[in-house]
Amino acid sequence: MDIELVIKSVVGLVVILAILIMVFLLPMKLGSKKESPKTKHQKPKPDKPQEQKLTFEQIRSIIKNKNSSSEDLALAVDQLVKHYATITPKMGIRSHPDFDKYVEIMMYLVRHRNTNKDLILKLDKALTKNNPQYRAELNDTLTKALNSRGI
Repeated sequence: MDIELVIKSVVGLVVILAILIMVFLLPMKLGSKKESPKTKHQKPKPDKPQEQKLTFEQIRSIIKNKNSSSEDLALAVDQLVKHYATITPKMGIRSHPDFDKYVEIMMYLVRHRNTNKDLILKLDKALTKNNPQYRAELNDTLTKALNSRGI
């Protein structure tokens, strides 16, 4: 009698699972079919390409790339200032681990061969303005980066 109850319970749970899978997968298939006609009736793209938001990692890779042009660096710094200028607040007296990423970016930017003073100052002013708790650390980082450039 106990084995019969266990078998009925397992069969019932399998049926419920099958129904739930059908409920979740069926709308996905219908949704993808509905999206296809919408793509046919989209407006044509404008001739002027719109500025696309870069991820933090993309910005970081542009700045780290030694072959990046001045225009690429300017775009990366503009995107960084526009979207990622706020650093996660300090944890007590210790800086947040995300701050190290900004230190790395500042070091690579200052030491890049295609950089200029305007890009460096723009990044420094934006980070200092948006993160007053990191003012001393940012100043030290900039000083170390400038000293490491050599002549």
